[in-house]
Amino acid sequence: MSMTAKTNWPHIEAALDQLLDLPTSSRSAALLRLAGDDAIVLAELRTLLAQVERNETWLDRPAGLGPVDGIAPPPFHGLSPGQRIGAYRVIAPIGRGGMGEVYRAERADGHFEQQVALKLIRREAVEHIDRFQAERQILARLDHPAITRILDGGLHDSQPYMVMELAEGQSITAWCRDRGMGLDGRLTLFLAVCDAVAYAHRNLIVHRDLKPGNVLVTPEGQVKLLDFGIAKRIVTGDGGAPETLLAPLTPGYAAPEQLLGGPVSTATDAYALGMLLYELLAGARPWTLEGMPLALAVRAALQEVPPPLSQFAARSDGAPPVPVKELTGDLDAIVAKALRKEPSQRYQTVDDLIRDVQRMRQGWPVSARAGSRLYVMGRFAKRHRLPIAAAGLLTLAILGGLGGVTWQYLRAQRQATRAETIKAFVVSLYAGRDPGFPKDRQRRDVTAEKLLDLGVGRIEREFAQDPELALELYGITSDLYTALSDPERTAQMVEKRAALARTVYGESHPLVIEMMLRQAWNAIMAGDLPQANGLLDKTDALLRTSGQDKTAVRAYWLLCKAEALHGDPGTIAIRRADVDQAVALYERYAPDHPFYPSALQNAAILHKRMGEYAGAVALYDKALARFSQSGDDVTQVYILINRANALEPAGRLEEARQSYERAAAVALEVVGQGGLYWTAQARLATLLHKQGRRAESMVLFEELARTVPQEASADQITEMVWQAYADALTNEGRPSEAIPILERLRTIFEKRLTDESTLRLLRAQLGTAYGMAGRSSEARTLLTQAAADYAKAQPGSFDWVEAEGRLGWFLLNDGDKEDATHAFDTILAMQGRVQPTSPTMALAWAGRARLALSRGDIPAAAQAAEQAFTAYGQVQAAHDIPIHTRLLLTRSAVRLAAGDKAGAGQDAALALADAQRTDAPGSPVIRQARDAAAAAGA
Repeated sequence: MSMTAKTNWPHIEAALDQLLDLPTSSRSAALLRLAGDDAIVLAELRTLLAQVERNETWLDRPAGLGPVDGIAPPPFHGLSPGQRIGAYRVIAPIGRGGMGEVYRAERADGHFEQQVALKLIRREAVEHIDRFQAERQILARLDHPAITRILDGGLHDSQPYMVMELAEGQSITAWCRDRGMGLDGRLTLFLAVCDAVAYAHRNLIVHRDLKPGNVLVTPEGQVKLLDFGIAKRIVTGDGGAPETLLAPLTPGYAAPEQLLGGPVSTATDAYALGMLLYELLAGARPWTLEGMPLALAVRAALQEVPPPLSQFAARSDGAPPVPVKELTGDLDAIVAKALRKEPSQRYQTVDDLIRDVQRMRQGWPVSARAGSRLYVMGRFAKRHRLPIAAAGLLTLAILGGLGGVTWQYLRAQRQATRAETIKAFVVSLYAGRDPGFPKDRQRRDVTAEKLLDLGVGRIEREFAQDPELALELYGITSDLYTALSDPERTAQMVEKRAALARTVYGESHPLVIEMMLRQAWNAIMAGDLPQANGLLDKTDALLRTSGQDKTAVRAYWLLCKAEALHGDPGTIAIRRADVDQAVALYERYAPDHPFYPSALQNAAILHKRMGEYAGAVALYDKALARFSQSGDDVTQVYILINRANALEPAGRLEEARQSYERAAAVALEVVGQGGLYWTAQARLATLLHKQGRRAESMVLFEELARTVPQEASADQITEMVWQAYADALTNEGRPSEAIPILERLRTIFEKRLTDESTLRLLRAQLGTAYGMAGRSSEARTLLTQAAADYAKAQPGSFDWVEAEGRLGWFLLNDGDKEDATHAFDTILAMQGRVQPTSPTMALAWAGRARLALSRGDIPAAAQAAEQAFTAYGQVQAAHDIPIHTRLLLTRSAVRLAAGDKAGAGQDAALALADAQRTDAPGSPVIRQARDAAAAAGA
């Protein structure tokens, strides 16, 4: 229908109503009068009347329905039981549609046993052979578990037939009715239907006949979408409207544009899905058009607006299949949007419909109710994601008090919107009075925790009769405790909320499962893995039996499961697979979920740890896009830093540098000089140092050293900046300047009981600095301890190999050949098993070459030196110049011992050039390179 016709829809409806009341002979004259001067309205009315006067047999009917206008459908007459069709033998008829008959058949050629559905075009419908052939082509291109597959086809006595997968079961409505399915089960099946329809749409196929009779559910609960007999490819040509073709239809489920012979689109199927959802949830459709003349069916479809789902269910005879209170609100709006008369006002894609149903189940605002501020506020509160806003509110309340709002006033406003009630409750925590408040204290002098404790008691007293609101308030107080870093009280609120939700909704409700998963997460954080795993097992079973495997709750379960395996280094591949699956679920079913960006970042970290740098960067880019849309600049800075950290080992150094620089610029603009800005600058300085841009790096580091405090910080950022600076000083041959910094940090870390991984790295760095400074005993103690700690905590990991390499080279330089050999052999035994590939493998081969030289085995030394360069070439990010320098010096020594002075001199010259880019003047490496060059006569 044209745009003008759309804008004149009321005119068309009124005109059509008058025309249908007139005798056929009088309609032509009235048509010109009613259309007036609008040529487009005239054309639409003519098309409409032509459709009305078309033979009534265009109304397709499922098997088992009564006659159309009193005419009974013809009996089955195409095939007889036992008759052979190609490789198949007919067993019995199954059903008939507008142009074909369907039979149960079996494979009869002896190759294998198989029962199938065989569809044969009826002789009287042979003029529709093109449609039948189109159905075969459509089914041949669709491969989805919920769509019946085509297996074979051919001709029988000039009649085309097709052989399809035999789907046995009940219609979706009957299946739900016979099993007494509740809301969750019905929505799960409906979403499975939507998933199949959305798949067809992605393949440019519109079904056009979605109804319960074409949606079977097998005894195992598998949805099967049948009968693509009137399906149509979406053909847009030069960008115009989709191609239109008059086709049989089922009036009760047909969209208005189908009845009018107008263009069909994905919104046409969305209408039918809306009608199917209406029937699934209310137990019946708002009207029944089958059996009435097409003229009346068209009029009803154009004029009648279905009553809200919940109202219709409330008026139905007997108890509706789903309690009315569960239908009120979001589901009313979702169904109403799907059933809008105007195609442009419906869901434009089935994915949009799926997303709204999923958001409804998760307590998020649905697009069908867009425009209501209070509604969106209410949903925002219901998701209890208010730590930042709450923290701001806490600050205001504690500093100055809010005053003026009392709990008594709040109770008088109980009829206000839920969002307003929630807001008033939070404000009242800091402005009201209650029996438990200390009478000798000003409110601003009472801790936030005490005020929250009093608020929890209020929830129990004041909202006992409104458990749904109590659940939301428990969620808010839980997040407020989280914002105040009180994990014990947070856990208590989660437990209260879980118990209440279980009482209100039952064990398998998404909110109950989410609360159980919150408990599991808290147990993981507390190190109580038995409790966490018990909860994960229980929630896994609940998710499977309640059909919630394709939801954001299952995604959250996967994140918890991955975190529960965090302490086991051998499970990184399993954890990555779990988090990847969580990301896919959020992306498909809940792209606006607040956990989605976190899942993306977790997945990126695991991809990076496995050496899958490109995948990690892509995930960080997705997360960055999400936070760019939200305006969360602070989180963007973290992502930019982590993204650059993944770009570095991928060898994409220029991109990494740009990412660090962008992070620093955003941090400086948003929060100014501080931890985030310093972190970005320190990472950038470290990268520049490795690249051989020592002068630029040291300018940044020295500026940081003048700015960053030396005192301990709560977030440990200042310590990490100083740690990076000290490591750079050691690497460029200035250990005496690095050691005081590292010793100071060691005292801070050990006193504060810092995370062990941070302390392990610090010990390794300090041991290396001690070794370079000639403090051998202290170096051996720290480096041996660090390697042992890594071997225990992260056996076979990248970090463990690095620690073992530090120890091996210290032992080599200290003259302990036996222990150095053991260290290098331990590293090389892991070759090919460490992800990502470590450059330390190359250093271990170089160490072996040095050991072979020391015992005069020049061939073995030469072979080990070449192996070192081969191993270095296998590292994705061969950009660490100091490592390359050490390899060059080793090969120079081997070549000199073999009598190849020219080769030795060339390697020594290259090593000297590299060292002068990365090391301080007069560093041990520069001296070694000069000595090597002199020895070779270069």
